[in-house]
Amino acid sequence: MEEKIELLLEEIVKKRKNPLLLLNLVEVDPSSVLEIERLLRGKKFQELDVLLQTNAGDIHAAYNIVKLLRKSAKTVNIIVPLYAKSAGTLISLCGDKILMSDISELGPLDTQIAESRRGDFEYRSALNGFKALEQIQAHALENIDLATKMILQNSGLKMSEAIDLAIKFSGKTSACLYNQLDPMDIGEYKRALEIVERYGHIILLKHMRWPKEKAHNVAMSLIYDYPSHDSIIDKEELIELGLPVEEIKAVELSDLSNLAINLLPLEEEIIKIMENKQGKVKKNSVR
Repeated sequence: MEEKIELLLEEIVKKRKNPLLLLNLVEVDPSSVLEIERLLRGKKFQELDVLLQTNAGDIHAAYNIVKLLRKSAKTVNIIVPLYAKSAGTLISLCGDKILMSDISELGPLDTQIAESRRGDFEYRSALNGFKALEQIQAHALENIDLATKMILQNSGLKMSEAIDLAIKFSGKTSACLYNQLDPMDIGEYKRALEIVERYGHIILLKHMRWPKEKAHNVAMSLIYDYPSHDSIIDKEELIELGLPVEEIKAVELSDLSNLAINLLPLEEEIIKIMENKQGKVKKNSVR
């Protein structure tokens, strides 16, 4: 398996003629940052390809990876053959180009928070609490509207009186739902989302030189406009948002797809850089 991966990486470097940094990150974490910093230390590239595959991870670590990539290369191309979700999506925002295929996917920037459930920790989307709150608010407003219509139909009350009774009725029926929400949790979720919002803004404004309004709109959309953490954001949707997405060239697609498939079963981190120097591929890696 390792030999096949090496051969595929060499073939990609020869075809694209750029140094290639492979980031196969089972989970983006601070150790990933340390290894990437070690590999890129002292290097300055005119153009760097970053082949990224990851499903999730620490948003702070992802932001530090962005800083390392932008410091090490004038032009950064993010290549996503299959998926770069959550923290991987934040990393992808720093690409001058984001190269994707028809099956490539990014995901929402809804920060994951570790929560204790029956003695075990599991990661849950920080958006969960806000989505629940939105549903309760919508339910309360629907109750008010429906109750007002029913009261008006079955009584001789004025509109203002009917609305007053409907509000009291909705308040009582919705109270049990609001009581299920913990204000401390909502506050924690809000702070977590504000952090990723800030990182998204900084990447698009400082590193990518986007206009302020465009950067704000795209960052907010990637955080709040999707119903779940698992939502797929494909290349067409990213293009509509204004991100610099391009189709992976047909001549490169087979090698990139085969590489991604070979990486899928590996439940370990692979960070590897390969450079094409005088027609010879030089490699350095950590696992």
